[in-house]
Amino acid sequence: MLRYLLAPARLVRTLATHRFLLAQLAWRAFASRHAGAVLGWLWTPLGTAVQFALYTVVFSVILEIKIPLMTGTDLADRVPVAFGVFLITGLVPYLALNDVVLRTSRVIRANATLVQRVRLPLEVLVVGDLLGTLLHHLAAVVLMIAYCAWSGVLVLGGAGWLALGLVVLLVLAIGAGLLVSILGVALPDIPEVLALLLQLALYGAPIIYSLSFVQPGWLRMLIQANPVTPLVGVFRAGLLGVAPPAAPSLVYLAAVAAVLLVVGSAALDRYRMTIPDLL
Repeated sequence: MLRYLLAPARLVRTLATHRFLLAQLAWRAFASRHAGAVLGWLWTPLGTAVQFALYTVVFSVILEIKIPLMTGTDLADRVPVAFGVFLITGLVPYLALNDVVLRTSRVIRANATLVQRVRLPLEVLVVGDLLGTLLHHLAAVVLMIAYCAWSGVLVLGGAGWLALGLVVLLVLAIGAGLLVSILGVALPDIPEVLALLLQLALYGAPIIYSLSFVQPGWLRMLIQANPVTPLVGVFRAGLLGVAPPAAPSLVYLAAVAAVLLVVGSAALDRYRMTIPDLL
């Protein structure tokens, strides 16, 4: 048991030892998205900017939808926020996590020849790919911050919450990425299953609606049990200055991230020798 609990420490040590290779794999994963394109990686911020502009025009200009967000513990402490801003601040962290999970579920099979013929630490391959994916979404995070500033809703005092959100997102991504990469080897259909589960996670979190719209009951409890719910809440607290998730929700989010990291790194330690034979 102790050996498995110490798996994250071994993971960090391995990644530090192979940091040059890790950086090369991360850049390869990032650059391969637009390989051969004239603008190259510039398509990433350009596509994100166009998407943000569409949300603004459709939801904030044409439909003029506003969402009341809590800025304190009292129901009277509500501020209306344009739906475009509300949607973007929830979608950006979710899409980053979604992309990481789906890509890492295929990464070992996609590099089967490399895994079978080269003595390559699997955690370096998996984490390198997911860091490249997160680097792709970093442009969306930067544009999200700029968009909130341009909209006049960015709260500078929330930088600590935003930093916390980014750290938790990174830990969640690494833990989930390691775990699903192994499942992707054992179960070829796991990417399709994960796509359905991630769709449920999208609509089962207050990303396109406010949690205040959900009546107290079993459905609200299910939504609050979704780890994406407090993650999005932390991001919105950092960007929009709304009330952050309650302490139990933050502890729950940290626990989910920690468990995924321990289970993912321990599972990789346990099955690393049998993975090449399954490919």
